[in-house]
Amino acid sequence: MNRNNTFYLIILLLSVFTFSCNEYFFRSNYNNVNDLVHGSDTMLEKPFLKAHLKNGFVYILDNRWEFDTNTNSITGFGSLYGINRLLVSKGHATIPINNVSIFETNSKLNETEVERIAALSLLAGVDIAVGIFCLTNPKACFGSCPTFYLNKNDNFHYADAEGFSNAISPSMEYGDIDALCNTNIIGDSFSITMKNEALETHCVNNVNLLAYPTNKGERVYQSQKNDFYLCQNDYQVFKATADEGNIISLINNNDKTERFSHTDSKNLSSKEEIYIDFKNVKDLNNLGLIINFRQTLLSTYLFYSAMGYMGNKVSDMFAKIESDSFLRNNFDAAVKELGNIEVYVWNDMNNTWEFNNQFNETGPIAINKQIVLLKNNSNSNISNIKVKLVLNKGLWRIDYLALTNIKDKVAPIMLNPISILNKGKLDNNALKSILNTEKHLISMPGSEYEFNFKLPKKNIDYELFLYSKGYYLEWMRQHWIKDKNLLKLKQMVYNPKKYLKHEAPNFKKYESYMEQEFWNSKVDTKTFSYDEK
Repeated sequence: MNRNNTFYLIILLLSVFTFSCNEYFFRSNYNNVNDLVHGSDTMLEKPFLKAHLKNGFVYILDNRWEFDTNTNSITGFGSLYGINRLLVSKGHATIPINNVSIFETNSKLNETEVERIAALSLLAGVDIAVGIFCLTNPKACFGSCPTFYLNKNDNFHYADAEGFSNAISPSMEYGDIDALCNTNIIGDSFSITMKNEALETHCVNNVNLLAYPTNKGERVYQSQKNDFYLCQNDYQVFKATADEGNIISLINNNDKTERFSHTDSKNLSSKEEIYIDFKNVKDLNNLGLIINFRQTLLSTYLFYSAMGYMGNKVSDMFAKIESDSFLRNNFDAAVKELGNIEVYVWNDMNNTWEFNNQFNETGPIAINKQIVLLKNNSNSNISNIKVKLVLNKGLWRIDYLALTNIKDKVAPIMLNPISILNKGKLDNNALKSILNTEKHLISMPGSEYEFNFKLPKKNIDYELFLYSKGYYLEWMRQHWIKDKNLLKLKQMVYNPKKYLKHEAPNFKKYESYMEQEFWNSKVDTKTFSYDEK
């Protein structure tokens, strides 16, 4: 046997010995260890915990790790890698939770860990462990942060609100407001149910009800800047056209029959225009355009594509998002490149379209109900108003358009919940977490919480809005790992125009059936519980 053959035989024997002993740390190279723990054959068989520290170092611990409730730390056996990802040390480690930026693990968290470390944990491959699949198109799996329902048993294809859709990591936490309804409340009680219907960890800091009393014929609408306006007089659309022709039947009623288009097969950022005419507008001053809208699944596809491009580097990338403000602000550059819905009003005096305003709201689940303020029309003797919307093809679903007159800017009162039910049972700990701004209510897949509020007065009309604040952590699907492509991820962030052109044919393959896949992959909170799996 020659020297080369002897060398390869030794390597083969060492490899067999290593895998037979279930030992991760036979190499000091971080990338190789990372590849090993994410391997398709080891992902579920060999538990690991990766802890990205705030100082840039990384621990990778094997299955001998545990959470110490007394010291609020993780203890276990593993390897510590420096900023340059060279091995610093190996052996027993104690990691204070406060020093950690992001965790990643392929292990299902127990009750204590959910309470303490889930708010920082990316779960990789656990979708298979809990028996939830989205195999036909993993980029169309249901997900988009907490969903809220006025009637928890209804609305399979809709939610009444969805919270903080852009808050995909702790540093991106923000508060979101969604319009609910204008209705006569029986008594002074109001309830809304929050569900986790996706493979996500929801970290909810606040859930509040905003309420403003209204008289007959009055409505309150929310603007893009989260200002609130008391309005009266609704002017219906007289004529509405798009590329496909007359669309008035789709946008003239608040009936969830939406107008939308398909994307351009050559460029996902191609634009289209919608023309709307209003006639016999009695008061041309202080006009606002009412619009009910939501996104299609294009933005969901782009987000899940980015997650897939991260591959086994997912926690490394999220750790960078936590520490790098540029990456944090530009992670969704491709979605931002798609643009807002721009509003133009025709000026008869100048014979031109004048830009008035624009709006945007991420999320494909709940229909947003907002108002866009229009500039006062200088042609006071003309009662016909022409509006043009410029929007990205295939990105927006529009349910309703109308004009209204703004009476006044108002401020709704903010109400805290008085009780919370956890799948029908009173949960005082959940209430304490929501009322304490320093804590988060952790909601895992299958969770269902009912928030109960008391209104100031009985049996009167209120315009209601929901305020929710928090962030969520997307679970890394096992089927995404194989899509790792850091060059494409870089292109999404630094050259989104080019990426959206290149990706257009790929998206067109899924566009026609993504909707069905998306809704069919919802987690049923009646039959599924993370704690029981």
